[in-house]
Amino acid sequence: MISGRDFSAFWDAPHRPLFLSAFLCALLTVAWWPLGVRLGLPAPAFPTAVLWHVHELIFGFTAAAIGGYLLTALPGWTAQPPLRGTGLKALTLAWVLARIATAGFEALPFAVPLLLNAAFFLGLSVFLCRQIAAAKAYRKLGLAAAVPALGAGEAVFLTGAAAGDIWGCLALARIILTGLILLMFSAGARAVPAFTRNWLAQQGYSGPPVQGWTRLCFLPQGLLALVVVLTLAGCSGAAHAALIASAVTMLWTMKGWRTCAALRNPLLAAQHMAFLWLPLGALAIGAAGLGFAGYPMAAAVHAITIGAMPGLIMAIAGRAASHAPDGTMRAGSGFKAGVVLVWLTAWTRLAVPLFPAHAETLITAAALLWCAGWLAFVAGFLPALTGPVRRPVLSGRSVGKP
Repeated sequence: MISGRDFSAFWDAPHRPLFLSAFLCALLTVAWWPLGVRLGLPAPAFPTAVLWHVHELIFGFTAAAIGGYLLTALPGWTAQPPLRGTGLKALTLAWVLARIATAGFEALPFAVPLLLNAAFFLGLSVFLCRQIAAAKAYRKLGLAAAVPALGAGEAVFLTGAAAGDIWGCLALARIILTGLILLMFSAGARAVPAFTRNWLAQQGYSGPPVQGWTRLCFLPQGLLALVVVLTLAGCSGAAHAALIASAVTMLWTMKGWRTCAALRNPLLAAQHMAFLWLPLGALAIGAAGLGFAGYPMAAAVHAITIGAMPGLIMAIAGRAASHAPDGTMRAGSGFKAGVVLVWLTAWTRLAVPLFPAHAETLITAAALLWCAGWLAFVAGFLPALTGPVRRPVLSGRSVGKP
């Protein structure tokens, strides 16, 4: 027991250490750079602080959140127990050591951060694929494949950083970002309408039914995959045009989700608004890549990295701390404050190119809002870390079930 909280079951569910690790990584990465460095802290021992920042938000924060989500969903796919105990401790330790080694990249032999980062992705991939194969749940291999793909991308990123290829690393990060958009769309386009449908049914909603996953969803998936292929082939203009097309089709898939009705529920509002950042971000990146309006690409990507990725992670992971005694789910004050502050962070950061005379002030304000948002969110997430594990972790009572 610590301060009245029971952490004895902390290692009984993967969402507890991995989601917490993701949240703290999001907070500490920005608290260190740009905030801490501006206050006099030494910069991370990486080729450039910007590259370290990009690396940690993609391969640290997002990777831990993806691992927590996939391992939490896995028992529902395979009817097998979740990863817990020693195995979960080893996976989390590999992730933590990889963060330390990456921050000290230039002071260590290259093999150390490379192998520690690879250990996390490899361990997670092996467990996921073994469980899925044993249960013959082969339809889920597509989601699980994101882990080794992300791990491979991370190894290439570190190799480029060690060689001083900064622009190559940033270009690779944009390709990986497209893959993450595809992953977030594939998961969110199933989860968001399903959660919405169940809540509206609980409210006695009698309007038009929520339209979930349809064949139309394959179109943005195909277009996003095409963006990756075209980018790798060096067809930048065509890739950005395909990205804009994917944004339009992603928006079209949301038309039957009853978003206006769902906005009455803070948990659902967070999901719908975060998912909306996917097409908005894809549209911004595509337009920037084609030179529309002169908006810089480096700023446009923040629509995804601040709006969509953290927004969806908060909106889905935060449900684990939203269980009410009656089996329903209710957003707490920490959840609400965190989501709103990160939403404001996105708009503040995107405003930087529009007000160049105030760029430094806006960047600092965005960093402060981000840190405040994650502090509030972590405080609200504490109930999900202690006591018996509530299952299902990310869902409440379904209609028709006790």
